[in-house]
Formats: sequence, C-alpha cells, structure tokens
Amino acid sequence: MNIHEYLSKQLQAGEEVIQIVRRHPATLVPSVGGGGALLLIDFFLVAWWFRHSSWGVVGFSLVLVFGLVVIIRGVYVWSQNVLAVTTQRVIDIDQRGFFERHVAETTYDKIQDVRYTIRGLWSTVFRFGTIVLQTAGATTNLELTAVRQPVELQRLITDLRRRADVKPPSELGAADLVTVINQLKAELGPDGVARVRRKSPPLNHG
Repeated sequence: MNIHEYLSKQLQAGEEVIQIVRRHPATLVPSVGGGGALLLIDFFLVAWWFRHSSWGVVGFSLVLVFGLVVIIRGVYVWSQNVLAVTTQRVIDIDQRGFFERHVAETTYDKIQDVRYTIRGLWSTVFRFGTIVLQTAGATTNLELTAVRQPVELQRLITDLRRRADVKPPSELGAADLVTVINQLKAELGPDGVARVRRKSPPLNHG
C-alpha cells in the first residue's frame, strides 16, 4: 500500500490533505550510493567471481541481491516517511524499514510551537532542515529531519494553527462574547461606540 492510499483511509469526514512533505532527496545518497557502489564492485569483479566455479556464482549473486535490497529499502523508506498536513491535523509517518511503521498525529489546537533548524553546510546550500512541532500535554513532539523548504512548512502549519484558534460565532461562549465586545469597544473608542448605538435600530419590547 502506497502512502497516498494509506492516508486516504485515515482521513476523517470532511478532512483533506493539503501537503505531503518528504525528506530531501539528498538523504538517499547513503543508501542509493552505498548500494550502487556494491553493484559496481560486484560487476567489476564478475570475471574473478566466475573463475571460482559454483561458490563464485553464489558470491556474485549474494552481493548483487544485497546491493539491490539496500537501494530498494532506502527508496521505499524515503517515499513512505512523510509528514502529512491536512485541514484538521498533522500526521507524522515514520517508516523504519519494510515492516515497521510508527504513526503519530496532533490537531492544530494542541500545537504550542512550530520551529525549524538549518544546520551545516549542505543543509544551508540545499535548503533543508529539521522541523519540530511542540505539542501540549503528554503528547510526543512531532519531528521530521532533512525537510525541504522548512521555512514554508513552518508558515503553513502556523497559519493553520491560527485558523484553528478562531472560533465561529456559533461556538463562542458567554465569556468569549464578552471578550470580543470589549475588544471592539477598545478599538472603536467612545465616539465609535456612540455612533454604532445611534445607527442601531431600537429594540422592540412589545
């Protein structure tokens, strides 16, 4: 199951995926480069392998399979290891191998802080870094390393967090309404409040 199919089954009613964030492709260098180097060495020594009869063929085959597994595993983990930003929450999918996956999530009202770190020469040149979502309570912080364009991702999540803090009028309690009215009075001033009262229609008590 690819990551898009997995996410589509996790979405709640009315929830949509806004952005799927992966690590920078530069993080593939160790696995793809290492596996590729093994394949090159294996084929470079192919004549030497086959001079040693059956065990040489076995050795060549084992190195070939191992190199391919290293590459395939690296690409698979990279493609499945994502931070999904939806209209209602952030989902952190941590793929650690072919058969191990850790999933954590948090809604925007539980996010206390969104920060990123860009450290080192390569991170600065290729513009990738670590983004951390600090959450309230006992919930584990969400973190994804080597994220492309962490500044834009921080702005997106911060904006969604601010929108989640704004309640529609139907959800405002009495205390919230009093706070809003006091804020309006402070912004309008005495003269502005007086003008609003003059323009308001009289209440019908009959």
